[in-house]
This record gives sequence, C-alpha cells and structure tokens, in this order.
Amino acid sequence: MGFALLALIAASACRRQADEGIAASGSLRGANVLLVTIDTLRQDRVGAYGNANGLTPTLDRLASSGVRFAHAFTPAPLTLPAHASILTGLLPRRHGIHNNTSSRLDEHAPTLAGVLTRAGYRTGAFVGAFVLDARFGLDRGFAEYDDHLPHGDRASFHYAERRAAEVVRLAGDWILQGTAGAAPWLAWVHLFDPHAPYDAPAEYRSGRTPYDAEVAYADAMLGALIARLRDAHALDRTLVVVTADHGESLGEHGETTHGLFAYDATLSVPLVVSAPTMTPRTVGAPVSHVDLMPTILDLVGVGLDATVDGQSLARAPSADRALSFEALDASLTRGWAPLRGIVQRNWKYIDLPEPELYDLTADPHEQRNLADRDPHADALRRVLQTTASAETAAPRVALDADAAGRLRSLGYTAGSSPRRAITAADDPKRLVALNEQFNTALTAFDEGHSREAMSALMSILQQRPDFEAARASAATVLLAEGDARGAVRLLEEGLARSDGSPDLLAKLGRARQAAGDLRGAAAALERARSAGGENPDVASDLAIVDAALGRMDAARAIFTGLLAQSPSSATTWYNLGLLELQEKRPAEAAAAFRRATAIEPAYGDAWQALGASLAASDRRGAIDAWRKAERLRPHDYDLLFNLGMLLADSDTSGDAIPYLQRFLREAPREQYARDIALVRATVDRLERHAR
Repeated sequence: MGFALLALIAASACRRQADEGIAASGSLRGANVLLVTIDTLRQDRVGAYGNANGLTPTLDRLASSGVRFAHAFTPAPLTLPAHASILTGLLPRRHGIHNNTSSRLDEHAPTLAGVLTRAGYRTGAFVGAFVLDARFGLDRGFAEYDDHLPHGDRASFHYAERRAAEVVRLAGDWILQGTAGAAPWLAWVHLFDPHAPYDAPAEYRSGRTPYDAEVAYADAMLGALIARLRDAHALDRTLVVVTADHGESLGEHGETTHGLFAYDATLSVPLVVSAPTMTPRTVGAPVSHVDLMPTILDLVGVGLDATVDGQSLARAPSADRALSFEALDASLTRGWAPLRGIVQRNWKYIDLPEPELYDLTADPHEQRNLADRDPHADALRRVLQTTASAETAAPRVALDADAAGRLRSLGYTAGSSPRRAITAADDPKRLVALNEQFNTALTAFDEGHSREAMSALMSILQQRPDFEAARASAATVLLAEGDARGAVRLLEEGLARSDGSPDLLAKLGRARQAAGDLRGAAAALERARSAGGENPDVASDLAIVDAALGRMDAARAIFTGLLAQSPSSATTWYNLGLLELQEKRPAEAAAAFRRATAIEPAYGDAWQALGASLAASDRRGAIDAWRKAERLRPHDYDLLFNLGMLLADSDTSGDAIPYLQRFLREAPREQYARDIALVRATVDRLERHAR
C-alpha cells in the first residue's frame, strides 16, 4: 500500500472520528468537572502529540483513555485573554480582554463558574500566578477563588509564583472536603510552572532542558492530583478537561517566550477530554478554547442562555471551520502593528503590514511565507474580514508599580500607547530584536546588573520612545538604585508623549512619594485613578500617601471602600492595620492584621505587624505572631531581636536563647552594634539563670 493511500486512509479516519462528536449531549448529566490549564505548555512536548522524551505520562494516560484533539488553538497566546476565552466561550473581541495588563472581565460576560453555580454546583479555582489575580475578573462565579500568592520584593521583576505542588494540594483539599455532600463540583486548577523563568525542582532537571524540566514537573503534580482523587473515588463521575493556555516560542522566529507572534509554537495547544464513559479517540477537526465552556455545559446537561462564540464538541466540528486569533499586546502597550489572523483547513493567514500565509501541512514550522504568491492569502483575508465584529470594551485595570512589576516579571508588559498611523516599520517581525532586548534587560536587573539593565532600557527608548513598558521598567531600576528624582524625570518625559497614560501616572505617584514629594504623589495618583477607573492598587497607594500627609479620614475611607469591594484582600487589611497603628489604635490594628493573616497565612509582614500591635497588651499573642513571622522572614533581624527580647522577659525566658544566639551570629555588625551588646548581655544572664 503506497504512502499516499495510507495518508488518505488516516485522514478519513480522523474525519470519521470527528464526525461522531466526543459524547452525547447530556451524557454526563450532573457530573463533576475538573478543568486543568497548564500555562505555557507547547503541544509538541506532550507524548500524546508525538514527543518521545517521556515528559508527560499523566497527560498521555488521560489522552489514551479519552479524546485527544489534534488541532486545538488558543485565540490569543497570552494567559489572561486565553483563560477569559476558556471560561466564557467568547473570543477576545467579545469579552474585551486583549492582554494581561489592562482590563478585567466585564460583569455581564457569561462564565462557566457562574452558570454551574446557578445549576447547584460547588465551584472553586486555584491559580498559580498573579496574572490570574481576582482583580482581573476571572473569579466571577467561583465561590472559592484561591489566588493567594507570596508577597515578593518590590524591587524585582520576578515575583514568587506558587509551585504546582502547592496548587494541587489546595485544590485536592477543597475537592475532597466537599465530596460527602450531594452537590457536584467544578474545580479549575491552573499550573504556572512551565512559564519563564524556568526553575523546576532539582529532581526533574537531570538530562532535560530547563523548560522541559518544568513540563515534566507540572505533569507529575497533575498526576499526583489525579491519583489522590482517584483513590478517594472523586473521579468516578468526573469530566476531566486538560489544556494549555498557549505555548512557548523557545527561540522560533526570534521570540524566546510568547505574546508577540502567533505562530503555532504559541498558538497550538494540547487538549484532552476524559470521562469514565467516554470512548477513546482522536478528533482531527480544528477546535478552539472558546469551545470548552459550551462543551462542558452541554455534556453535564446544564443549559446556556447566553450567545457564545464557541460550539459544543459533543457534536461534530466542521473540518472547514475557520478559527480566528490575535496577538495585540505589543500594539496596545507599544504602538506596534496589531496582529490578527485566521486558521482554516491547515492554512494560516496573519494580517500585518507585511502579511503572512503558511501551508501548515507542508510547512508546519511556518518558515515559507506564501502571502505574495498564493491565492489562499486573499481568500483567507476575506474570511477574516467577515468574522470581524464590533469590539467589546472591557473595564480597564490601571496597575500600580507593584502589580505592573509582577506582570512584567512574568514576561508581560504594562503601559498604553498613543494612537498613530501604522507602517511596515511597526510590524513585530521587524521589532522582535527590540522585544528580546527588553526581556534581557529585565533579566539583567534581577541578576543584579542594574547598570546593564538601565543601559539596555534607555537604548530601547531611544529607538522607540513610545515603548511605555520599557520606560516604566527603567523607572523601577532607578527607584531601586535610590534615584527617585531620575525616575520622576523619566516618567514625566513619557507622560508628555502619552497624553496621560494611567500606568505611567501610577508609577509617577510611587516615584514622587519616594522622592519625598507627597503632594505631587497624591496628585499623580488622583490623575491615574481618574484616567484608569477604580483600581485597587492605585487607590491603595493614594490611601497610603493620604495617611503620610495626615489625611487619616480620607485614607480610612479608601481602605474601607476597597474592602467593601474585595473583603478577601489581605494587602488592604494589612494597610488598614498600619493606618490604625499610626493612629494609636492597637486593638483595631490587631483585628485588621488578624484578617490579613487568616486570608494569607504566609503573609510574613502581617504576622510581624500583628505582633507589634499586641506587644503592649498581649505578650503571649505577640510572641506567637512573631514566631510565625520569623519562620517566614528568617533574615529580618529587627524581628529576630524583638522576638528574642520579648521572650527573654517572659515566663519562658529560656526560649529566647536560640533566637538571640542566632541574632549574635548573623546580624550585621555595623548596623546592629548597640543591639548586639545588649543581646550578648541578655544571653549571658539567661544562661546563668538556667544553670
């Protein structure tokens, strides 16, 4: 039998399998739903998609017992818009979120969690990265939305993420705590680990690239969750859906990470659907993230009143279906050309000033641009134009320096861009080197090379003064180096070009505060608030500045308003507690700090502040709080001193010795010379008493 005939038979088999759909509508009525999204997972790293390196045994087992979609695509290769599409069934132009920095999901958009909650489901979400923080609106409909991440160093572009082990532990606890009840559950589990920077646990690194090690680790943790649930019989009647939000370029087309381009390295994703009654098969027709929400609802027998862009895969998807996509972050944040495109019948068209057309069958790595010689280009351009619809504007989220820094640390940018005519010079293909220079600068800063980072960022601004993320990042470097006035000048130059960018205004408020100009800081933050809407970070920064100016009532009103909107914000409770301490109201401060630590048990600053608020009235409570804080902040020598000295004056004074001895060994001599003498005398006294 010839190769051509074999290929024809295989293609026909795929079509027959797709024609069957994945399961009958309502065949899993009332089933639980486990939705797992693995961030930045390339399709070609999954064994079920042909990888022979054994990175994903868990996913491979799920694929072998369920349905594997051979051609699944994200509508946007960025975390927030991709997840918004997964949870709403809407394309980015309909839900309005186009990148990871600017918007939150509109309250009128339908959500999978909201529909299932109304149908009587218990709903919980467990996310591994700040980019899916509740402030961006994906918490809508979830009764439990666990986005509590460790607090990081503000002078770093790399904030701590939660490893998959912690996320699956929390998710598993939540699922199993409620299995005794009659209500079915929806659990969304987001594993961030394959996202840069790649730092898998040591046992997964041997013989693997850093990226592949993260993939193997994420799959292993998914396996641990699946095994735990299976052993508890929690999967006996559960629909399991596993996908990636997008892939990773890893140097293809000059892009190291993702978000700039829309080649299949980042656009094509694995998608596996499994359930105990589902017949194993492969679906060859093209499908999209927007199909997941209507598919899940259809299979579990829950109706959907809203109109969505996706279709239920319980029925056969068409092999001729056209799937649209976009990558707009560089356009929104830098003024570069907007990237939109369409995939149909293994042809991809990318609409840019220099358009691109690829035959994905003959050229799967998209190396031969056929846009100027193949009639498919005009045909797909017309299809793309017919799929365009009115854009939905999502509510804006203007990020302060802390939040924007967290997002940039994850490979994303913040900022807005002035409108102007787009030319071929704005095509991202011509600017990819600048994109890489920006990412390299951020890495240099995190590795302690501030001068190198600053030089690279200023070089970028000389080439593209409208690159606001580079400007904001340069200001971060200057602030970290103690040059607040330089940061103010740089930001004011950018604001003169940007017509009042709320992101730069928020950053300017922080810079003016650092420079000692509190009234100027308040003015900038008020402008940022007016330009960007009611953003909690900007409002919180304004409240902090108001408190520093003695405007206590105004500051308290802001914090109270923020807590009315988001009562589970540990940071806001912490800031309110600091305000109460400043007002010499220790009981009210302690109540606020207790709320913060109940929400985030790993919030070391809040435990430390709780101890301070209790030290005069409840020594035992203060000691307990400071002990918790010391475990979370072992190199805070002020904390270590206070804890040791309070214990030394307690009924269990001997407990102070290990803390004070560590203070003597580790505390910097020049900074703590006077305290060291006092601690040494205290230790001598305690040891004599012990003898």
